[in-house]
Amino acid sequence: MKHGRPLTFHTLSPSLLCSCCVCRGSVVFVSSVVVEDLLLWEDPVKSGGILGGATMAYILFHCSGYSALYILCNVMLVGVVGTFVWSIVAQLLGKPEFPIPEPKPEAIDKAFACASEHGKAYTNKAVGVFYRIAKGHEPALSLKAGFALYVAAKITSLFPLWTLAYIACVGAFAGPKVYTMYKEDIDMYVGIAKTKVDEVVAQAKDFVNEKVLSKIKPPAKKTE
Repeated sequence: MKHGRPLTFHTLSPSLLCSCCVCRGSVVFVSSVVVEDLLLWEDPVKSGGILGGATMAYILFHCSGYSALYILCNVMLVGVVGTFVWSIVAQLLGKPEFPIPEPKPEAIDKAFACASEHGKAYTNKAVGVFYRIAKGHEPALSLKAGFALYVAAKITSLFPLWTLAYIACVGAFAGPKVYTMYKEDIDMYVGIAKTKVDEVVAQAKDFVNEKVLSKIKPPAKKTE
C-alpha cells in the first residue's frame, strides 16, 4: 500500500513561501500601525472610545461587587436576546438585519499563526530563563529574580488585578501622547535620572559582588 508523500516545506514553491512570509509580515506591520495610531490619538474618537470603554468596564467590575464571569455572562445574555429581538422586528417591519460582519477564516488563520509564532519565541525564552533560575548556578540572576518578585508582590498587595490592568491601560494611552508633546524636556530629565541611576546601580553591583557574590560558590557541574 502506497502512502502519499507528506507535505513539507521542500514541496512548496519558493514563491508560495515568500508570499506566506510577506503576508505574515504585512499583518504584523498593519497591526503595529493601528496600535500606534490608537495610542498616539491620531483618531481621537476611536482612542477616546476605547479608553472610555475601559473606564466603564473598570467601574463596572470594580464597583459593582459582581464577579467578572457573572457580568460577562449577563452581557452576553443581553446581546443574545437583543439580536434575537432585532431579527424578529426586522422581519416584521422589513428592515435590514443587525449589521454583523461575516467571519473571515483567512484573517483568523493569519492572526493565530502570527500569535503562535511570537508566542513560541517568547515561551522558549521564558522557559530558558526559568531553567537557569531553577538550577541556581547564577547568583546574580537569582538575586535579580528575587528582587523582581519581591517588588511585584508589594505592588500587587496594594492594588487588585483590575486596578493594575486599568492603570496599565491609562498609561498606555497617556504615556506616548505626553511623550510626543514634551519629548525634549522628558529626554533631558530622563538622561539626568539615568546617569544617577547608573551610578547607584554600579555602586550596588560593586557592593554585591564584593560582599555577597564573591563568597558564594555555585555547585560544580558534573563531568562525565
